Amino acid sequence: MHCVKPALLLMVTLLLGGCASQSSKAIAKLDSASPAFSSAPCESARQHAWLHDEAQKNKLWAGPSVIFLAGPVAVIPVLATSIGLNSADHLQANDITKHCGGQPLTPNELTQNIALDATLSVAVGGIAPAMLPKGSAP
Repeated sequence: MHCVKPALLLMVTLLLGGCASQSSKAIAKLDSASPAFSSAPCESARQHAWLHDEAQKNKLWAGPSVIFLAGPVAVIPVLATSIGLNSADHLQANDITKHCGGQPLTPNELTQNIALDATLSVAVGGIAPAMLPKGSAP
C-alpha cells in the first residue's frame, strides 16, 4: 500500500513532464508562411517562449522537491509560484498569437484558461503533500 503513492506521483510527473508551455503551443498553431509570422513584433514575441518551456519543466520537479524538503508549510508558496508562472505563460501565448496573425483570446477566455490551469496546479500540487510521511512536519 505504501508503494501506491510514490508510483502515482511518478506517473503524474512523467505524464506532465512532456507538456509544452502554452507559448510553445501557440507558436505551433501559427501559420509560418503568413507575412505576420516573419514580422518584427512576432519575432520579438516568439523570442522568449523558451523561458516558459524551461519554467514548465523545472516547476514539475522543483515544486515537489521544495515541499518534500520544507514540509507542508511550503505548499501555498509553491502553488502560488506555479500559478504565477502559468499566468505569465498564458499571457505570453496570447501576445504571441496576437502579434503573429493568430486569433487572440478575449480577456474572459484568457481568464478562464488561467483559472483552469490554476485549478489543475492545485489538484496536481495536492499529490506532493500527500507523499510526505506522517510526522515529518517540522
